Amino acid sequence: MDSGSAAQRYQSENQILLSDSPSPPIPFPPPAMSSELITSRANPLVKELRALSQKKIRAQRAEFLIQGIQLVLQAISSRAEIKLLVVASEMLTSELAREMVEQQARTGTRVIHVSREVFESFAEREHPTGIAAVIRIAARTLDELRVDSDAIFVALDQVSNPGNLGTILRTADAVNASGVILIGNATDPYAPTALNASRGAIFSVPVVQLDHAQMLLDWARSQNIRIVTTSDHAAKTLWNVDLRAPILFCLGNEGEGLPSELLVQGEAVKIPMYGAVDSLNLAVAASVLLYECVRRKTAHVTQNPTYGTNDD
Repeated sequence: MDSGSAAQRYQSENQILLSDSPSPPIPFPPPAMSSELITSRANPLVKELRALSQKKIRAQRAEFLIQGIQLVLQAISSRAEIKLLVVASEMLTSELAREMVEQQARTGTRVIHVSREVFESFAEREHPTGIAAVIRIAARTLDELRVDSDAIFVALDQVSNPGNLGTILRTADAVNASGVILIGNATDPYAPTALNASRGAIFSVPVVQLDHAQMLLDWARSQNIRIVTTSDHAAKTLWNVDLRAPILFCLGNEGEGLPSELLVQGEAVKIPMYGAVDSLNLAVAASVLLYECVRRKTAHVTQNPTYGTNDD
């Protein structure tokens, strides 16, 4: 899910709208879109944008801030609810981005223009590109998740690293997973680090946040979803367990793993380690699990509990 594919999808979906631009082309920024120009970092709206760096503010407002052309393209392509588009014209060099801003303004999106200094005052990125957007958080429930014969889910118990979470979301999108479920006091999927690591997957992979694991377990059993838990101390390796979908992989906190009361609720597996280190990074472990599941499905490997040996 790179910026090229996002740009191609955006151009494909909006080619008619973009070709409707008046001739000669509208100057950037168009006068009709320039009615709101902010040059002061003390402006109340700018303060609100900076406040969205805080998890509690994002939760209160049910909004989050994205920055960069790729993430904004992903938001538009996925039809996320864009509350506000923020543009620093002097920083925006991409013609595609300029066309995107013009088209969004024509369709009714509120566009605010700010100076470079103002944009950099709330930018989280090391090299800001002059475009950001405030997005409405689309809260989801377990009942909204798609459960079919190919469904793959990932549950993360109290995951604490936003980079890991974003990477797992990116991998979940890559395998067309049906959802990621966060349990307990988890890091915020809408934090800047998580958003950047997800590469826009936050807009394509449904995310459900739960206070307790029991809600997840009850739902999974009611849907006849296979539950696989993970532990470095499990008797079985990943190679010799049944991974037929629908399936739910449960992974624990980076430092502590899954709590015992959750570990025993599914078939516990470990990823075999052949070198000196004794474990994998959480995001890497999730990727191994997900791709092994997909590999078996796409390669038509016979899956049964006796596949391989515990020593494989």
